[in-house]
Amino acid sequence: MSKVLFIILFSFILVGCSNKQLYQAGQDFQKSKCVEKSVSEQQHNDCLNADKKTYEEYDKDRKDTINK
Repeated sequence: MSKVLFIILFSFILVGCSNKQLYQAGQDFQKSKCVEKSVSEQQHNDCLNADKKTYEEYDKDRKDTINK
């Protein structure tokens, strides 16, 4: 029963999030994993300073790909 309740609650949370928020959460997760796996200070700094696409750039690329 609690598994079903969790799935329903998680679904409501996802509906409440915008695509931009979900994209940002994914980017934050990737950065976190990168930092976690870094073995040197340079790798750690590279993770923190990585130049990622903004949501707007990502969305434009996604739409361009779909329309091809």
